[in-house]
Amino acid sequence: MKRTLESHHREVLRNLLLGYIQHCEISRNLIGTVERTLEYKGIKYAVPGFTFYGPPNPSGETDFVGIIGGRRSGDRTSAEVTLQLIERLILQPRLAEGLWLRVLPVLNPIGIERKWTEVSADKEAEESLRLRCTDGIIEIASTDRPWPLIGLHGDRTWTQAAKTAVEDVNRLYNELGGPAHGQTQISHLPDWAQVGWNLYIELPRAWSAGQATHYASQYLLSFFRRWQAAKDPLPTFDEPQQKSARTSFHHALEY
Repeated sequence: MKRTLESHHREVLRNLLLGYIQHCEISRNLIGTVERTLEYKGIKYAVPGFTFYGPPNPSGETDFVGIIGGRRSGDRTSAEVTLQLIERLILQPRLAEGLWLRVLPVLNPIGIERKWTEVSADKEAEESLRLRCTDGIIEIASTDRPWPLIGLHGDRTWTQAAKTAVEDVNRLYNELGGPAHGQTQISHLPDWAQVGWNLYIELPRAWSAGQATHYASQYLLSFFRRWQAAKDPLPTFDEPQQKSARTSFHHALEY
């Protein structure tokens, strides 16, 4: 005899499961949620969201930063890179020291799933992210160009930190070899932002997800460190200390 749950109990079970899916503690530092649900031609899609709590930095300050991926239809590369960055943060939480990160890896779930469908990214999810992440927004995208592009919008101190991070990664790739080989281009974004600063990372679509993730995480590690140093300058090192610091930095950047 086939048995089914009564409608009341089925609704209770559904709410329990939905609550777990919409708010899931993945690790001590990471919580996964459903930011929004959308419907297209009778099919429901979800905009997933992740909140990462980085370890405190020496100054005790916390910066609220958002990360966006998967904006354009068919751009699976940026979505995959952003998801892999989350995995790397779980393994290396120090990369997000002093940061509260809100990550939307798939801002356009309909366009990612139906890559030939021209559907806009979810504006409400993006607006909510920008309201919460008042210090800065990082967006990851893919391009047909053969080299990475870093787009910048921020004050002079922040811009210098972001540019120096490009030099760090170019130097590292020139020394160790890699897909970038010092060819990263820099562009200045127009003043359309609603937050303190905007960082746009465009990665070649021809790269594998592993190569793109490696480059993006290398750059972001250097950028966050340079930005923190610009806000809270350290005493000047003598030459032996500088050499030791460079060696430690290169070791930290190795995947």
